[in-house]
Amino acid sequence: VVMGNLLKGFMGSHVMGSGGSKRKVEEVESDDDDGMDLNSLLHTPKKRKLNSTSKYIYKTLFEDGRSSDVSVVALGHEWNLHKVYLCQSPYFGSMFSGNWTETNQSQITIEILDDNINIDALHLALGQFYKDDIEVEAAQVIPLLATSLLLQMDPLIDQCTCIMLETINLQTVVQYHEAARRYGVVEVDKACKQWLLHNLLTQVTEHPATLRHIPPDLLYELLSSPHLYVMQTEFSVYVMLKAWVFLRLNPSWEGSHEEAFLEAHKYFRNRTDSGWFLEEEGREFSLVFSALRLVYLIYHHLDVEMLYSDRILPPSWLTPASMHQWYNMLRIDQGKDKGPSEISEQEFDKSCTRCGRVLANSGQHIWRWTGYNFGLDLVMTHDGASLRLKRNHRTENIASIIAQPGTRNIMYRVTVASLDEQKQVVYTKTTGVQAASLAKNEEIRVMLLDPEVKYPLLLSANFLITTNHQLTVQGATTSATAGPPCQPSKE
Repeated sequence: VVMGNLLKGFMGSHVMGSGGSKRKVEEVESDDDDGMDLNSLLHTPKKRKLNSTSKYIYKTLFEDGRSSDVSVVALGHEWNLHKVYLCQSPYFGSMFSGNWTETNQSQITIEILDDNINIDALHLALGQFYKDDIEVEAAQVIPLLATSLLLQMDPLIDQCTCIMLETINLQTVVQYHEAARRYGVVEVDKACKQWLLHNLLTQVTEHPATLRHIPPDLLYELLSSPHLYVMQTEFSVYVMLKAWVFLRLNPSWEGSHEEAFLEAHKYFRNRTDSGWFLEEEGREFSLVFSALRLVYLIYHHLDVEMLYSDRILPPSWLTPASMHQWYNMLRIDQGKDKGPSEISEQEFDKSCTRCGRVLANSGQHIWRWTGYNFGLDLVMTHDGASLRLKRNHRTENIASIIAQPGTRNIMYRVTVASLDEQKQVVYTKTTGVQAASLAKNEEIRVMLLDPEVKYPLLLSANFLITTNHQLTVQGATTSATAGPPCQPSKE
């Protein structure tokens, strides 16, 4: 500072006087500002992290057990602890404050009946009475959750819940769902199901070990949901179910997902029984297959051939669905049905077909989902900024049902989602259920995408293009879902 002031003085102290002579002009700078800065610094608190009281308490009282007045024994291990800390939990608080046998005992034995609880989890949980932070690996969170529920440690239960919500992924989702259902953690149960609705037909089907362990009741619930992201069409769900059954019946089989789907196809083609799988050795799988939207499995002649060659779904399931579609085609061809216009969202969810795809980048994509659509050729376009839907008119495939004049009514819902590295949703947007009347070659914009949307982008589309008229055939009522005439009980 001194050298700086001297230099300033030297550079600014020489000016030209009259007659060309030089005279020195002194410039004196005040030191008051520097003094104020120094005083300010002297009175500004500085934070330095010292060895905290919490760490001292944890090391001295919990790990070393100094001044312990009670020991806790569980799973053959003993902890020397302190009643005043343990009483933070209602489990121990009631034990030490009432007229219980343990109230005045110096040693407490905890009987562990839950196979999820282990010594490491007990050590972590008991240690939480002595400190206010925690480090838990995802692999240990389920045992810790079970332990904290046993010991009635509500703050620790909340921490376990947060950790589970943050770490739902391909490796944890099935285990987390099972634990959430077992221990009544509703928030985690819901989040696991949402993760599976987005990833069942993209991530899980590519990993046979995970697909195999999805329990039947959970899979039934997922397949029944109108919000399942189906890739590509409803027939993909049927193909996935075949692989799931094969993996369940062959628990020791290992291989890639391509091999699993091929082996499943061979398994059903090579069955020695001449009957239908779900009526014979596969009865236990009937509930899951009843979630299929059967009318949308018979949209292509090759799909129908596979359904009958596999001999999984009995004719008593397929015939009503076929009759329903034939009835709809006659109504449309004869001008009796121009498509749905106003139905409730609940009815739409029950009757719609589900299809989808993955948009890898923000470039232009134009596609149609193949299959018989009662004369409608619906083409969807993505240009990076919006999604548009067009009723395309292809003159090369003119037929009586296609040549119907005027507009056709459809109902749709389009939903998109971006996922993070764990395949958890970080962005989603939906149109909700919408109705539209489309003339030939008419195009509408169904969604304007947000500029910040990240790719790849999952797209799920639900469509309903026929009015849901029910048809009774020999006492069996068919509808758009057209499941088995008598669906098996969940019991």
